[in-house]
Amino acid sequence: MPARQETMMPFRNISGRTPAEVIALLARTADPERRLSVEQQLFPELLNLGTAENVLLFPQLNDKVFSKLRGLTEQDIRYPVPVYGTEKLREDLAELLRPRFGADLDPEDVFGTSGVSAALECLAFALKKTGVLATGDRVLLPAPFWQGFAWCFQQRPGLECVPAHLGPDFELTLDILQRAYYGQPVRPRLLVLTNPNNPLGVNYDKDLLEKIYTWALTRTDLHIISDEMYAHSQLESSRLPFVSAFELDAYRNLPGARDRVHVVWGFAKDFGLSGFKAGVALTRNSAVQDVLSGNDGGETYSWFSPFDSLKHYVIGSLLETRDSGRSYAAELMEEYRVALTGAFESARTALDEAKNIPYVFREGQNSAQFLWLDLREYLRMDAPEIPYERGPHFPHNGHAHNGAPDDGTNNGGGTASRPGGDFRLPVLFSEIGSAESELFQYIKDKAHVQLLPGQTLSARDQGFFRLCFTAFDEPTVREAIQRISRALAER
Repeated sequence: MPARQETMMPFRNISGRTPAEVIALLARTADPERRLSVEQQLFPELLNLGTAENVLLFPQLNDKVFSKLRGLTEQDIRYPVPVYGTEKLREDLAELLRPRFGADLDPEDVFGTSGVSAALECLAFALKKTGVLATGDRVLLPAPFWQGFAWCFQQRPGLECVPAHLGPDFELTLDILQRAYYGQPVRPRLLVLTNPNNPLGVNYDKDLLEKIYTWALTRTDLHIISDEMYAHSQLESSRLPFVSAFELDAYRNLPGARDRVHVVWGFAKDFGLSGFKAGVALTRNSAVQDVLSGNDGGETYSWFSPFDSLKHYVIGSLLETRDSGRSYAAELMEEYRVALTGAFESARTALDEAKNIPYVFREGQNSAQFLWLDLREYLRMDAPEIPYERGPHFPHNGHAHNGAPDDGTNNGGGTASRPGGDFRLPVLFSEIGSAESELFQYIKDKAHVQLLPGQTLSARDQGFFRLCFTAFDEPTVREAIQRISRALAER
């Protein structure tokens, strides 16, 4: 087996930056997923299968839309009126979304924002302004969950995210939510469900959703946000169909339900336009609508995270494109299902052929854009901290790598000197355990592939990793999986 030193990522590929500059750059990147993207730009030889991105539709979009964009007009550089979407844009958005979110979706229910993160934050602020939420209120989330919820709900709205940990089978049940809800010293005021799930990719069963929504809407004062970002990311082999919150009997029939259930969706995942930051908040709560539209006497919240004129220009062109008399965007979502299924089958076949990369999947379930790898057998629970000089690292307030308080001797965090009180953890992730961190680093060093560690997604146990199989074309994803397999075989 080659010496460990030979597999380390060299500092020669950090775009002329010193190790200290790399440390500072990564330290400024709060979101674990974006840290992967930053590191990949610093080390171009890495294949990033950790960040949720989708390249499958770019050729079609480029051929049918982007290559045919007209030149900008004077109107395109003016403020869109309103900034959360012109009447025409919201009509086109409603038309696109009705097959998934209900035939009665009205353009007046649609509020454009600069991405789904912004849509979530806008809803949180709107619910605070209308008196539903207050600073410090708790947000209940089945775990594992997307790490970005922390920034959407905690950073500026001042809420607190609390996990409802799934069991070892990663199945959501009403009992799990109830135990987490009633187990809190202060009852949560907001429930957030991601359907299809991120990172598991599964669609939630309609009967389960009916039970959850009926309980939440009749036995608690919870509002519910359904993050349906991956609504169109459906495998042809999935036997459990996607059901939007807006299509549930509980939502349609229970008194007051339409005031307490809200949905978000965006173009980043289903259409692969993550860099565009284009999303929507969908709500029928009139008070929330007044806040989001600015009809309550304040500025619309989309003013601070707008669906700006360039989004109107490009997304509007996409929505207006017709192919054979049909909406091309709707037609593209049909093509996407075929392409997504092919990418999934290709990645899954590569994993099965490898024979040494277990993953969590049940026949007939959906997978969205992810495979949830179970690499617990490769953990080294006595893994020491990766030496500081191997960097880049970033600080973790008040804890050494093994979870014990630093004793001030630098024994907890490598050999390099550091300022008093600056306790550093290994590459990228201060929020995960030592064994998971060491395995992440090993795969990255040996295979030159990045995965997203499960504990960044609030997984209870170490050793799970999210693999995004839409981040590159099929041959590249297969190559990455083969690299991982070879690396694990040498472990």
